[in-house]
Amino acid sequence: MNKIVINLIIITLLLPLIPFIENVQAGGNNDFTVVNYEAREQDIDNDGFVDQLRIVYNVNTTDSNTQVSAQVNTIFNQYPAEHEIIQWDNFTLTNEKSLSRSIFVDAWKEGEYTVTLKFVNPMTNEIISEYQLGVFNLMVGIEKPFVALNVIAEHEGKSVDDNFNTGSECKIKRNILDKIGHRYNETGEVQFIGAPWITPSIAPGENTPNSDEIDCSNWPAGKYSLKLIYHNSLGYSLESWKNFSILNQPAPSFNLNVTGQNMEIGTLCFITIEPTDGTDFSENQISWTTTPEHEGIGGLESNCKMWMPGIHRIVVNVTNSEGISATNGINLVRIPPLGENVSTWGNESVTSSWPVRSGGEVESEFTGYIATGIGMLLLFLISIIVLKRFGEDIQGEFTNKKSMINAEGLPTHTDEEGHLWRQHPDGQIDWWDANANMWIPFQ
Repeated sequence: MNKIVINLIIITLLLPLIPFIENVQAGGNNDFTVVNYEAREQDIDNDGFVDQLRIVYNVNTTDSNTQVSAQVNTIFNQYPAEHEIIQWDNFTLTNEKSLSRSIFVDAWKEGEYTVTLKFVNPMTNEIISEYQLGVFNLMVGIEKPFVALNVIAEHEGKSVDDNFNTGSECKIKRNILDKIGHRYNETGEVQFIGAPWITPSIAPGENTPNSDEIDCSNWPAGKYSLKLIYHNSLGYSLESWKNFSILNQPAPSFNLNVTGQNMEIGTLCFITIEPTDGTDFSENQISWTTTPEHEGIGGLESNCKMWMPGIHRIVVNVTNSEGISATNGINLVRIPPLGENVSTWGNESVTSSWPVRSGGEVESEFTGYIATGIGMLLLFLISIIVLKRFGEDIQGEFTNKKSMINAEGLPTHTDEEGHLWRQHPDGQIDWWDANANMWIPFQ
C-alpha cells in the first residue's frame, strides 16, 4: 500500500514536466494534435533587454493531408488606445511526421505585450484551439522610425542653411526611414508643408532611409517654414522643422577703374568695371552713358584711346537678375598731344584739341556776357597784332605770341566762348579768369 502511494506522489510531481498535448479535430474526423508550444524571449540587438518573442509550436495529424493556419495575436496597450498585430502561418500537415514551426514578434514600442496563439481551420475559419501565452515586457530592438529635413545653400562662397540670396544654389534634403512599419506592413503617410509649390512625394525607406533633393534655387525671396511630418499605424508620429529666409540680392557693387586719366589722346586708355565683391557680372545688364556721346561702348570695358581732348563724363548702370540696379560715374580728362605731337595733331583738328568747357563749371548769364566781351576784346587785340605783323599767318590755334594777358610764353588758345587757355609742357592746362584776373588750373 505504501508503495502505491509513493508511486502516485511521483506521478503527481512529474505531470507538470510532461509537454502539454491537446487532441482536436481539424475538420471532419481528422485528428489534429498540438504537441507543444512556447514563447521564447530573445535579445536581437544584444543590449541586455528582451525585444523579440519567438512563438514555437509542434503539431501533427493522423490524416494524410490536413491544412491548418496558426495565428499569433499581439496586443500592445498604449493609452488611450491599444494596437493589435495579427500574424499568420499557413501550412499543410501529413501523417508522416510532426511539424515544428515559429512566428516572431518584434517589439515596436517599449511596454507590455499580450500574446495569444490560435490554430484555425482555413476552410471554415473555425478556431481549432487557442492558448494564452502571457504578458511580456519588451524593449525595441529594431531601428526606430525617423525623419530629417535639411537645407544646404551657397552664400558668398560659404555653405549656409538659413539666410541666403535669391538665385543661390539651394537644395532641400528629406530623409525618412521606418523599418518597424515595413516589418509589419504598417507604413504611414508623409506630409511636406511650406514649399511654395507642389514638390515630389516620398515614402519611408525599409532598410536605408529614402532620400531626395528639392531644388530651391529659383524660389522667390521670402521667409519659409518647412515641415516634414510622418505617421504610421503603430503609433509613431514624427516631425522635422526647418526655418530659413531667402533674401533679395543686394544692388551690384562695383568700381570704375580708369587707365589714361590726364593722358594724351592716342595713348592707352581704358575704363573697366570691377565688381567690389568679386561677383560675376556676366549675367547682369550693363548700360553706359557718356557726355559727350561715344559710340561702340558697352560690356565690362570700354576703350577711350581716341576720345577727343577735354572732360568726358561717364555714367555706368548695372542691373542684376532681380531688377536691382546701381550706378557709378567718373570724369575722364584727355589732353592734346604734347611737344612734337602738337603740330601733327593740330593739322587734324586744333580747336578740338582743347578741353570742352561744357564739362566744367556752369556759368551765369552775366558771366557769359563778360566772357563774350573779353573774347571780343581779345579778337580785336589779335587783329591789331596781325595787322602790325603785316598779315602774319597764324597756323593753327596754338601760338606762342604775346597778348595783353601774360601767358608766360606758353601756347594759348581761345575757345568758341571767348575763354583763353594755355598749356604747360607737362600737359597741365590753365584758363584765364577775367574776374579774378589770374590763371586758373583746369581740373
